[in-house]
This record gives sequence, C-alpha cells and structure tokens, in this order.
Amino acid sequence: VQRTIAKQIQMVKQIGKGRYGEVWMGKWRGEKVAVKVFFTMEEASWFRETEIYQTVLMRHENILGFIAADIKGTGSWTQLYLITDYHENGSLYDYLKSTTLDTKAMLKLAYSSVSGLCHLHTEIFSTQGKPAIAHRDLKSKNILVKKNGTCCIADLGLAVKFI
Repeated sequence: VQRTIAKQIQMVKQIGKGRYGEVWMGKWRGEKVAVKVFFTMEEASWFRETEIYQTVLMRHENILGFIAADIKGTGSWTQLYLITDYHENGSLYDYLKSTTLDTKAMLKLAYSSVSGLCHLHTEIFSTQGKPAIAHRDLKSKNILVKKNGTCCIADLGLAVKFI
C-alpha cells in the first residue's frame, strides 16, 4: 500500500495550510482520509513525521491514525504525502471556538488528550519496544477532535525519539 497509495487518492478539498505544506480531505477506497502534502523543501519534516508514525507500538486511540506515506511526482515536480485518518470536527482550537461544552464533554476532551500525550511520552520496554517521544509542538491546533468526542494528538513533524 505504502508505495502506490498516492495514485489511488482523489483529492476533494483543501482543509488546512501551514509552514510545511497543505492538508487535504481526500477519498481512498470510498473512505475519507486526510492527506498532508509537504512542500519539497520540507522533505526532512515529511521523513521525520513518517518515521515517528511508523515507530513500533505507536498506534493508540488518542494518536492520529497513520495510514501511509508516499511520494508522487513526475520528472519536473514531486509531492510528499502523509495519509492519516480524517476527523471532520477538525482541530481542538476550531472545535472550542464553535462548540459549547458541558463539564462531562470537556473532561472527555482533556482526558483523551492527556492519554495520547502519555502514550507518546511513555517508553515501552520489550523486544520490540517503543522509545519515549517528545511532541515539541503541542497546541490546540495540533489536537484533533474525533466524532465520539475524544481527541487525538496530531502533527508529529517536530517530534523526537528519546534514545
């Protein structure tokens, strides 16, 4: 899947833009996905983020779900793709501006955010262990709100592994 997914994705609409590139909502196999398209000069950031998402034991319900990374290009241009789960509620920053929360909903957002951060920071000791990872850019714009009212940590472009 990794090396051919870029050709299979239909880009639907741009949903964000940052210093690294753009984020698009796309369709893949009938499902909505998020596609982070990096500027070519941000290849190091794409590589680092891809490497962090592919860390052993990284999967967690409160870490953005990684699907694949791919490079799409012709001789004259190149696009670096990072494909992840799509969350239509968007960032916690935008969600809090447009939503009134009761105490239970607020605590659910907070607890799930902390759970994701805790998993990221925790070193797991085993044969295929996971190193502790520091996000280094945690803010409400880099936390996404899922349909079920929980959060997941996103944008691992500045993250580092503790080795």
